[in-house]
Amino acid sequence: MAEAETLDRPEEASPVAPFEVSDELRPRIDELELWDVVASLREHGYGVIRDAGPPSLWDELREGIHGLSTPTDTASANGIVGSAPLLLGRHPAVDRVATLPKVMAIAEFSCGKAMRAGRFVGSIKHQFKGEGDGALGLHADQNWMPVPFPEHNLVMTFCFACEGMTRAGGATCVVPGSHRLRRPPTPKDLAGLRPNPGGPQAVRHPPSSDGRRTQADCKHEPRSRKLETVAPVAIETEKGDVAVWDGAVWHGSLPRTIPGTRTVLHATYQRLYTQPIDDFTYLLKDEEYMASAPEGMRQLLGADLFFHTATPERDVDMQKFMYAAAAAKT
Repeated sequence: MAEAETLDRPEEASPVAPFEVSDELRPRIDELELWDVVASLREHGYGVIRDAGPPSLWDELREGIHGLSTPTDTASANGIVGSAPLLLGRHPAVDRVATLPKVMAIAEFSCGKAMRAGRFVGSIKHQFKGEGDGALGLHADQNWMPVPFPEHNLVMTFCFACEGMTRAGGATCVVPGSHRLRRPPTPKDLAGLRPNPGGPQAVRHPPSSDGRRTQADCKHEPRSRKLETVAPVAIETEKGDVAVWDGAVWHGSLPRTIPGTRTVLHATYQRLYTQPIDDFTYLLKDEEYMASAPEGMRQLLGADLFFHTATPERDVDMQKFMYAAAAAKT
């Protein structure tokens, strides 16, 4: 069924089960060779998109984050010396990476069609020289949602590490398979982690996403909600790659133990019915900006959704409601 026809009859839209790929999205996953990422997200709750964009774009992104960052007071706790919030619409490199085809395809797989921009924040981490372990503790990104989390994912985080990401450089670490528990870690869970996420049990674990898997290799099979291990593992990426994890997986970050800088953009995408963390809708009123914005930006800003469309003179935009009702099934 064509999308235009589905807009008027959302009840006829084919529902897509959690961790499945819609018929509409499947050709893009094929073309972009993303089945390995799909499989890793299903199995582990995270993955690595290889060669998401040219390394030169990551250099531009780094320049933008450093230019827009302001000093923080957290360096003694975790080595983060600079932060740049609300980056969408403030630098062209941010907008370009936000709408890269591989990023948009994986965001749609995990958060459904018509997903929205949630949070775009840059950070700068230096070598940790403070007291303590310097690690960011384990947590789940959709922690403001009721527990148990729904079976379908609500939040997706993409980590653009501008210099690449290594364990010694302060990589993100995750507990593989923890997304299946559908809850954030408890104090008891965290107390069972020996050593902490910055310790020697955090090992290199970059899932392959070279495209060799096919749709047939990625049939989704329900898995046990029991964790085989609670040892966190580090995600390592090259410049041009993107680390990605869903909103239920437990993750944190390691301290940076080497000289230099880790510059990262954390870009969060959310399922259409959730309240976005940050409000970027003001960009829709900037006609000059929207005229040159990358393809896909209107979707991330929720331009075609029905929220807040009613006025004292006119009720909710029903065409946009129909679109959202159909998109919500994916």
